[in-house]
Amino acid sequence: MVELNLRSGTIVTRNEHERIDTACGTITVIPIWRFLLDLPESTE
Repeated sequence: MVELNLRSGTIVTRNEHERIDTACGTITVIPIWRFLLDLPESTE
């Protein structure tokens, strides 16, 4: 995250859910089904 100058990141997993706080920022670990539900709808 330091290399990309980011304060947060997301890891998509099969079924794990967790929040990891580090000195560089926060990493959110979420299951794929939750990630897909949170995507915005297409405008096409």
